[in-house]
Amino acid sequence: MTRGERRADALTAAAVFAGFAALFWMGRSRSFGMGDSAQHVLSALFWAVPHPPGYPLQTALGWLWSRLPWADPGAAVNGLSGIYSAAAAAALFWLLRRGGARQAAALIGAALMAFSPLFWYYALVAEVRALNDLLALAAACCAFAWSRSSSSRALLAFSLLFGLGLSHHPTYVFLIPAYAAWLSARRPSGKLAAQAAGLLLLGLAGPYLLLGLRLSRGAPVYNLFEVRGWGDLWPLFTRARLGGPLRMAGGAPLLGSMRFDFARLAEHAGWFLSSLWTHGGPVALPLSALGAAALWKNDRRDLTAWTLWLAATAGVYLVFSSQQMPPVDPEYARAVAARFHLLPLISVFALAGLGAEALARRVRPRLVNLLLAAVLATPLALRPLSLARQNPLRDYARGLVRDSSPGDFVVLGGDDTIFAALEMELLGETGGRVFLCPAMFAFPPYQRRLQSTYPGVKLPPPGPRGLSTDWSLWKKLNPGRAVLAESSLRDDVLADFPKSVPQGTVIRVESVAAPSDPAADARRFLDAPETGAFTRRQSRTWTQEIYLLHARRRMAEWLASRLDPDRDGALRERLVLLMEAL
Repeated sequence: MTRGERRADALTAAAVFAGFAALFWMGRSRSFGMGDSAQHVLSALFWAVPHPPGYPLQTALGWLWSRLPWADPGAAVNGLSGIYSAAAAAALFWLLRRGGARQAAALIGAALMAFSPLFWYYALVAEVRALNDLLALAAACCAFAWSRSSSSRALLAFSLLFGLGLSHHPTYVFLIPAYAAWLSARRPSGKLAAQAAGLLLLGLAGPYLLLGLRLSRGAPVYNLFEVRGWGDLWPLFTRARLGGPLRMAGGAPLLGSMRFDFARLAEHAGWFLSSLWTHGGPVALPLSALGAAALWKNDRRDLTAWTLWLAATAGVYLVFSSQQMPPVDPEYARAVAARFHLLPLISVFALAGLGAEALARRVRPRLVNLLLAAVLATPLALRPLSLARQNPLRDYARGLVRDSSPGDFVVLGGDDTIFAALEMELLGETGGRVFLCPAMFAFPPYQRRLQSTYPGVKLPPPGPRGLSTDWSLWKKLNPGRAVLAESSLRDDVLADFPKSVPQGTVIRVESVAAPSDPAADARRFLDAPETGAFTRRQSRTWTQEIYLLHARRRMAEWLASRLDPDRDGALRERLVLLMEAL
């Protein structure tokens, strides 16, 4: 490759980065996304400690980014994911060019990845995926360069990036077989190998050392796992309090029960195949097959690397996740699992770029340029993905505050609302409500946090399973405080407290019959501004947004069951229409 071609590639890669960075920035969430997003925004703003492994690199970078003079630092933290994703697209372009693809073909691979719905969504919210993708592709560029040129700089850069990747997210370890396929092409000298090992350790330990220095100045305001000093960093990195580095669900056995559940493995494999179609689509999948066939003829090492990338990041994850994730709500579990399909999808898009090159050698170059134009224009012309005007989780959490009173206990059901409530607590938006997370009642640090955050609340004495979920006991210990549960907990609440009644968008937990007007309750729920504002049509059901749809549908079903079919027919019809929309 000539100097002029390298310069042209650098300019094109910069254009790829700038174009996608601008697109993602315009569509970024102005609050936070579903799942863990709220805690990542919060952690960046306060340089706090999110759940293990702590994500110290992302948190430190987010904190530095939020210190810039932004009008809305929280929205800027979301926008940082778009910067990472745009850089990942530029890295894939560079990698494909070095792999022999012409510019148009390399651009097709990069654009297919960046415009993939799953990648696009996680470029708009603060999450760990975008930085993970960037570190994976940046390291792949360096490993590939080493396999071609024995460049010491490439090996040293790879070592540092690989260490940073290992420090960032446990799934990064699944990339080792693919990197090994490239690195094994050449053997470094002893001196170079020692330097590479040193940089790897620096990349691995550096973010945690930086976190240790930050902790030495005092505990941050958000620090649920009580990481206070140097001695807590190793358990944080190894996710000791969540059950280990490869635990997909906190505290779950390594491979579930003693009996391996092949049916659940098949179910999770089906979800992955669905993601391949939904986020790869009719263009990337056939092109990736063509790319694999071309590599079979021309470069078996690259084919081995990309095959191992796909097999390890998808296969190992499927084995663990299928046995560990509780099969309570399959549709929601599928949305949670979809986040982990991002890494294996990278190999599909890389092969698609190489497939576009193979196609270009068989047809007129103009046809490949037309394909590139279609790949770039179609996603923008149809329905650009944007969260700029959507705040579904924040609206939902604010509804919990609106439908409760100061001093009330508000019981939360899942990670989505738990992290949103924690964000509201620290920003002083709860108005004296006490948010309770039963999923964490057995966790001593959470018990201590409850006591310190709400010193006026009397907690029931912890038992073998932690704090009691007998809400009548909570009310007895704290007279005058109501207990309200979010609608996702409908079945659990009604099983234990069948006399409970609706109160707007929440459930008022009652042990004895309480006065209630079913028609007025239904109208209050239907008239809540967020009830019909976020339906299945506005959502992406392959994300954890499905949680909100399920929660509202449960409430609507319950409210409809309480109405008189003859007297309240119009209200019942409105609820039925809402349920169909959800």
